[in-house]
Amino acid sequence: MSISTPDEPATTEEALDLSIARAERRLRLLEELAEIGMELARALKPGAEADKTAGEAPAKDPAAVFAPLSRAIRLTLALEARTDQELRDLKAGVSRAPQHARAQAREDQVRDLVLKVAERECEDISAFEGIEEALQERLDLDEAYVDCSLRPLRQTVERLCKDLGLEPDWSRWAGEGWVDEDIPTRPRFSPFHQPSPRPILTDDEAMRLLLGPSAPLHPDRDLE
Repeated sequence: MSISTPDEPATTEEALDLSIARAERRLRLLEELAEIGMELARALKPGAEADKTAGEAPAKDPAAVFAPLSRAIRLTLALEARTDQELRDLKAGVSRAPQHARAQAREDQVRDLVLKVAERECEDISAFEGIEEALQERLDLDEAYVDCSLRPLRQTVERLCKDLGLEPDWSRWAGEGWVDEDIPTRPRFSPFHQPSPRPILTDDEAMRLLLGPSAPLHPDRDLE
């Protein structure tokens, strides 16, 4: 007699019910995130009442705040649409797992290869994070990359690098990626290049590095 563990559904039907419940939860969270983003964006409208708390730091330029906020909203809406489709497929009994897994694996591979180029070319962490955000936006929203799992790997990486303004040394490309010896052990803008017998980062900096401030949400993993 087989005994299922608490983390392992006993039947295929139970596993499907669990997947549907998780997808519904992800969709609710994404809807909430989108609404929070829209509330923040509305607060930037001219004439919106400003927070005049005593001693508060001067307000940031609304235009500078709006650009990254609008990107975050667009990415959230894209993930919301994707999760909504996933939920409808689950309820309709449509299985897309193998195709989705292959597409996600290729997207992850492409992202890693492009970010390795960015690590070599970016002068500081701010520039790298900008490239990282722009890359995720392309992968999530640019129609040119919706089927990148069906295209040759180098073709996709080359096009993304061009779209992002990166200029890799293609002589270092070896079929499925960059020559290993050309990959730095850490980005040149890493604070860990300096020798130190004590921790280099503040608590906030360490938390920011651990969380990856511009890391994309993966609805199949991050919101479960």
